[in-house]
Amino acid sequence: MLFRSNSTAVEKKVEPGLVDITSTLRYQSETAEGTGMILSASGLVLTNNHVIDGATTVTAYLAVNSRQRYRARVVGYNATDDVALLQLVGAAGLTTVRFGDSAQVTLGTPVLALGNAQGRGGVTPVKGIINALNRSIQASDDGSGTTEYLNHMLQTDAGIQQGDSGGALANNAGQVI
Repeated sequence: MLFRSNSTAVEKKVEPGLVDITSTLRYQSETAEGTGMILSASGLVLTNNHVIDGATTVTAYLAVNSRQRYRARVVGYNATDDVALLQLVGAAGLTTVRFGDSAQVTLGTPVLALGNAQGRGGVTPVKGIINALNRSIQASDDGSGTTEYLNHMLQTDAGIQQGDSGGALANNAGQVI
């Protein structure tokens, strides 16, 4: 598969705008791991709702500096679209992700998926291509026992793993699509 630009360069553009998320769940204090994308320098973070669903506490670690830890407050969520917005308490001067135009994505577009694969911390990049547009899917979350119906999705063959939820799918320019 041809990735027109260096995947390492794309990773270096996107990684500073990502956080690893750990949610402590109300059930026996179990934890769930995911990823989030920093939207503002003051710490607004976009992630998947199922990453924080049922959490009693949420903590975020900068992907490029795992020692930098923030308590996260849930600002809002939409379970139907599986999105959640967090505020990192006390955050300032953070690097944000840049967004591209997903309407311009075509079949065969090379992409790089970046997330906290298997909750190991940091970013694991995985190359892929867009192999379907405007997909509707039924997504289940074993941890919360919920099922969501998501529409207008891009499909990739990149090997997404648990913990990647809420992470970035980037184009050759290092923009999240």
